Amino acid sequence: MNPTATFNISPLDRELTNRIEDRMHGDPVLSQEPVWVDVRDGHAILRGRVSGYAAKVAACEVARAVPGIASVTAELAVKVPTQLRRTDAEIRDAILSALRWRACLPPGSVDVNVHDGCVWLAGHVDWSYQKKLAEQVLVHLPGITSICNELVVSDRQIQMEVLTRIRAALRTVAEAQADKIEVVARDGMVTLRGTLATSAWRDLVCGAARGHSEVHWVCDEMAPSR
Repeated sequence: MNPTATFNISPLDRELTNRIEDRMHGDPVLSQEPVWVDVRDGHAILRGRVSGYAAKVAACEVARAVPGIASVTAELAVKVPTQLRRTDAEIRDAILSALRWRACLPPGSVDVNVHDGCVWLAGHVDWSYQKKLAEQVLVHLPGITSICNELVVSDRQIQMEVLTRIRAALRTVAEAQADKIEVVARDGMVTLRGTLATSAWRDLVCGAARGHSEVHWVCDEMAPSR
């Protein structure tokens, strides 16, 4: 445990700290890593020195998975042991191989630069999952100390995601509008009461009611909202 974490810490933060540390001790990647945990108001700070980038990523994932943790800040230095060190050229070759055979990205689609174990990825990919996968397949490669993923997702992917968000927003608006409508049915006649924001919504609601096979008459008593 981080010695600084034992002072001025609430019982809840102390419990969260203990939970994170217990999970790290039980993790095969982190059990021998000297990671100090400090939780304040639900925000976890991880300090220390780890033996690889994979350990840094794993420590953050373990901390984030603990219920009650609002955020995680990793102040972890990566110090690769001598026996695991690789030259920048060796690391780059391993990265290019992983991107091609494990991430299935075409050769030349990603620009890779390595300096003192720090990796930068640049270029364009078609889909957002490819950007995430490109980084994921590199995490456990030996010798890497950090990864900066600057891959750009294609306009097509962005268009599809924005359209999906717009449709979800419109569904939310439509559900809110529907909640304002009172429907009374009697002997094949449906009476609609309530308020709607626009005449277009009103026509849509009346059309939906008339479209029911057992509805013979629709009485529109809806009023425009103010």
